[in-house]
Amino acid sequence: MMLKDLLDINKPFVIYKKPHSGKLNIWQQKDGQLYTSNDLSQSGYYFAPYDFTKHPVVVFPENQSIKQEIFIRDLRSNGVQKVHLSAPDMSSHDKVAYQQKVSEIIKLIKAGLLQKMVLSRAFKIKKYHFEIFNALLNLLTAYEQSYVYLWHHPQSGTWMGATPELLARYQHGYFQTIALAGTLPVKKNLPVIWSAKEINEQQMVTDYIVEKVKMFSSKITVSKPATVYQGHLAHIKTDISADINPANLSEIILNLHPTPAVCGLPVERAKTYIEQIENRDRKYYTGFMGEKRDDWSALYVNLRSMEVLSEHLILHVGGGIVANSNSEQEWQEILMKSKVLLSVLG
Repeated sequence: MMLKDLLDINKPFVIYKKPHSGKLNIWQQKDGQLYTSNDLSQSGYYFAPYDFTKHPVVVFPENQSIKQEIFIRDLRSNGVQKVHLSAPDMSSHDKVAYQQKVSEIIKLIKAGLLQKMVLSRAFKIKKYHFEIFNALLNLLTAYEQSYVYLWHHPQSGTWMGATPELLARYQHGYFQTIALAGTLPVKKNLPVIWSAKEINEQQMVTDYIVEKVKMFSSKITVSKPATVYQGHLAHIKTDISADINPANLSEIILNLHPTPAVCGLPVERAKTYIEQIENRDRKYYTGFMGEKRDDWSALYVNLRSMEVLSEHLILHVGGGIVANSNSEQEWQEILMKSKVLLSVLG
């Protein structure tokens, strides 16, 4: 089957590549039904929203899916195809409005109500001669070290993206996750130098996740922070691993989501302020996706992602706000993130 045939059939499917893999995995659901599972109890491929109360946790059940693998090199015979997109819709008012929100969050932090909050927004981009599988190939070529995906369900829409952030990997009692925060552009032949702002932000995320994992394990290993790269961006990452009881796998995943890397600290209070200040529906942005079984799982946070509509892309980006954040720098960061992804697409 050709990839383009998947959309023509219009049944649920997902195409994805694991980090550093040369293979594409394809799951196609046998029927068009919408299967959901808030408790993650089924074996299958999950596509979960940021807020479970607003959108369903969609699952392609393993026993209702056809699976196959193909080599990415077999798709590259014609080279990378450019797609054509407009500049994001925005005005000077958008910048002012975003900076006002950043300033409002900084006031909450300095008042002791928050330690950190992740502020996101969406950019609307008009498509011209946009072929979705060419766009996917561009992402696969640019983001070898990331989890790259294209997900479609006739009842829930179409999403695609490339994320560097693992939420949970599990095999035979061994659980892994990461703490990822901080973003800087990568400049050719120059080292990445992290400021106190990015280092402190990443440490907050690490401390929170370690405390959550401790609820399920007394044997935890935490690596030293390291710089990792995704395309033209760099982040700070800490690896966290633990021995856990297989019966606790779904519970630990649900306890970790959403992490401070996509929400803030304290998490529940940050969620409340996100609802008030962002004043938008994130949908599946900053949710998670991937395979989950009782004996093996790999789930990733849905970052660097976009919703694909008939005439537009809705590109979702965000950044972590802490006490010493600067509203101008935060605006430039989300522009940088959007431009990097758009430049990859063409």
